[in-house]
Amino acid sequence: MCRTRYNRCIVGMSLMILLFQFIAGCEQEEVMENPWEVIIDTQVKQPVRMAAFLDESFGITGGFSGAGKTNRTLDGGKTWNISEASGGCLFGIEIIDSNTVWVAGKMSGMSFDTPGGLRLSKDGGLTFEESATIRTLPRECPMSFMDENSGWFYQNEKLRRTADGGKNWKETALPVDAAIIKAVQLRTKTDGYLLDITGNLFTTNDGGNTWSKTQLPLQKYHCLEIMEFESVAAAIRFFDKNNGVVVASLLAEGERKDCVLAFRTKDGGQNWRSELVSYGCGIIFLSPDGRYVTIQLMGKIAVLRYTGEEWTNL
Repeated sequence: MCRTRYNRCIVGMSLMILLFQFIAGCEQEEVMENPWEVIIDTQVKQPVRMAAFLDESFGITGGFSGAGKTNRTLDGGKTWNISEASGGCLFGIEIIDSNTVWVAGKMSGMSFDTPGGLRLSKDGGLTFEESATIRTLPRECPMSFMDENSGWFYQNEKLRRTADGGKNWKETALPVDAAIIKAVQLRTKTDGYLLDITGNLFTTNDGGNTWSKTQLPLQKYHCLEIMEFESVAAAIRFFDKNNGVVVASLLAEGERKDCVLAFRTKDGGQNWRSELVSYGCGIIFLSPDGRYVTIQLMGKIAVLRYTGEEWTNL
């Protein structure tokens, strides 16, 4: 990521909580709603690339070096415990529930001797299964798992899927007009979603054989594209074929403020309702129920809770 974007993000995150008090004066005046409230604002000591909170209590971090092995909290970030069973140098986390956690990172390293790669925990990050049979790289890795068996993993311009917990993988062809993929979601065994850096959302209903495309309204909010980090800067959660939410850290146009926006749809992506989550930017995790967004930058973690309408009322 270029230095200009990186510095803009540092400034934005340091001011994030203060700026929440001045949403009404937002210069991107088209963003009318802000149904997100900060419930956790903390700086952690362990190395962090990715932070992910399931709810107000349970959270996981992963970072660089052996000290960046899986760390977990059960009290909203007040205390953290490292899992020595985890590989180090982590780049991605997917939390399904308080027991089922996937982490992805470097295969091996000088600072840790436990296996790396893509690994599953069935006890909330305390212990881990053997590494999946996919060679992971030390870089951004958008991934999505329905459970301990079925999931998608994207890295090095390839989308791969597994149905047996990572023992076997099949490559799925990307949409021909997709740019760099920033987020993925596997909702059912055949229904899935890809988001590229320009805001194109691709949907498949047949396991990736064919794709349809819609577009997030980034230009309407003076945003250029999704940010680039070592870890993921966007997330997708569809709950059925119609209702879904996308959250992304966005690079703003000119002197406007970079921001994290949420886009909601109730018609499968044909129309979107937009919300300001935060000014600034950072690495993003969206909980499976779509109610908690984790934003992390330089070890500063903010968790925000959605306070808006229930999905059944949208």
